[in-house]
Amino acid sequence: MFDTHAVARTLTEADLAPAQADAITDAVRLAAEHDAAAIDVETLATKSDVAGVKSDLAAVEAALKSDVAGVKVDLAAIHTELKSDVAGVKVDLAAVHTELKSDVAGVKSDLAAVEAALKVDVAGVKSDIAGAKSDVAGLEARMSAGISAQETRLIKWMVGVGVAGLVVAALRLLGQGAAP
Repeated sequence: MFDTHAVARTLTEADLAPAQADAITDAVRLAAEHDAAAIDVETLATKSDVAGVKSDLAAVEAALKSDVAGVKVDLAAIHTELKSDVAGVKVDLAAVHTELKSDVAGVKSDLAAVEAALKVDVAGVKSDIAGAKSDVAGLEARMSAGISAQETRLIKWMVGVGVAGLVVAALRLLGQGAAP
């Protein structure tokens, strides 16, 4: 039951005017009466209903705790597996890194060998070119000497032919003057 006199006295002791304290007390009393009239006794929970709900809540809480514990165990297993996988990947990466270093060293070595072979080939080509130039110079000298010799022979032949022609002409002239 609602004690209006106690509420009004509490409000006036809190420095509210008596008229204000009475108005507030009446408003609270009316609200309480209205709520009391609106309550359906059949829908009110009994102590045993509340105990059943508490029991159900405790069972749900225990199940949730168990599920959370299971999830924690699963997460720990996944974490351990991931750590192992990461360690394996690190090992694989280290092996690949080492293999790549070895491959790069091999390629460098191959390139050095190719470079050396090319230098030898270039030196050989240069030597061949020098030899060919020497051969060409020798051929030019021989041809020049041969041409000079041929020119000399040709001049001698031409002189010989000219002299023979003169001799023949002189003989003809002599032969015409001696034969009358």
